[in-house]
Amino acid sequence: MAILTEPKITVKEFFEMDLEEGYYYELINGIIVKKQAPKPIHQNASMNLSRILSNHVFENKIGKLFASPIDVFFDDYNNTQPDILFIKKERDFIITDHGIEGTPNLIVEILSPSSFKRDKKEKFDLYMKFGVSEYWIVDPYYKSIEVFTLENNMYILASDASESGIIQSKVLEGFSLEISTVFE
Repeated sequence: MAILTEPKITVKEFFEMDLEEGYYYELINGIIVKKQAPKPIHQNASMNLSRILSNHVFENKIGKLFASPIDVFFDDYNNTQPDILFIKKERDFIITDHGIEGTPNLIVEILSPSSFKRDKKEKFDLYMKFGVSEYWIVDPYYKSIEVFTLENNMYILASDASESGIIQSKVLEGFSLEISTVFE
């Protein structure tokens, strides 16, 4: 992860910049973060989890599921690209031609060695601040998933499992997951 700006810039300024090709970029608290393409272990977990979540969302017709890269605009200083996100049907008005303009109901970030601190601290705090109802942190190296739910403007650990075990979601009604299927 490389931090590319100081002082803080706006999303508008961010999109006007001519950034180096071949990388992904996010704007977190007004600071540009440069990211490389994910490794196969990350993409395997992402694809498996996307398929499982997509099946549940589609079968139950409860909203829309998106996978990175897709822009999520929280405010003038924050534009992230979560690995996976879900928006309930009644909130689909935040889906625009530009990306997601508002707060998704569920965000999933899959850890990599370069994103560990950012996903567990910076994005954790950011998603909590903007009211993301549920935040999942997936660690493909330790084969674990932590599910945090927002209660009284704070995240609490609602469900977690390692290697094998089941997690549940409050946002995706009726959804539970044997986590070993994510890391196959």
